[in-house]
Amino acid sequence: MNIAVRNFSGPNLLGLDAPRALTVLLSSFKDVEEVYLAECRPLPPLQTRRQLTAAERIVVERALEFRKSTGLAFWDAVLLELSVTPDAIPLLDEVSKHLTFIGQERSLSWSSAVSHGLEQACAQFTATADASLVFLSEMRCHDGSKRHLPMIDFHAARSARNERVVFAVAERLFPEGAVLLESGESYHAYSTKLVSETEFRRFLGRALLFAPIIDRTYTAHQLIEGRCALRLTAGGTKSQVPTVVSLIPGS
Repeated sequence: MNIAVRNFSGPNLLGLDAPRALTVLLSSFKDVEEVYLAECRPLPPLQTRRQLTAAERIVVERALEFRKSTGLAFWDAVLLELSVTPDAIPLLDEVSKHLTFIGQERSLSWSSAVSHGLEQACAQFTATADASLVFLSEMRCHDGSKRHLPMIDFHAARSARNERVVFAVAERLFPEGAVLLESGESYHAYSTKLVSETEFRRFLGRALLFAPIIDRTYTAHQLIEGRCALRLTAGGTKSQVPTVVSLIPGS
């Protein structure tokens, strides 16, 4: 069962922040009974959570320089440096660390969510230097089945040129249409249709084909988790609430 957005008034979403935009999207998913939120507390930077060896420090410093000059994601830069600094191979244990939201979800009924409950939850959340509130892609329907709202995080610095490329990628990933948001330094996107769990896994697999425009590390962690999470509030290193900047029409 695919649940498409009905009576979707795209232009009305432009300029809306993420909580309001999602409220509008959710209002069209009449078969949904429950949605989920969670607090995101990402790991602190590698340099502050681990006593680095001399070889590891060299790799991290080179990776930071490489990231600065190329825009490549930090962990991608680290992995490229390991072949020339084999003594730093233990960093692979850091690459594979995964923080789960399983057991930490906060449920919200669909009726509450679309009656400003989602926006109220975000307004009442206190963003901190290490925490933000995220929306989870997984939803429970009235018939007991689970559906997902395909969502993705881009790794492309915010600019007019990059936005054109991000838009083009989103057109290919979301043929049914999508909502594109500025997340502060980069972009997020939400589908306008819910999909099955099988379709959701295929979506994430297709998304990886567009790395590094798509955030590869983010997508890998969502595959491990079995669902996506995207930020609704400020918090952590992010000071801006994601805001809708464009609408991708369905084909």
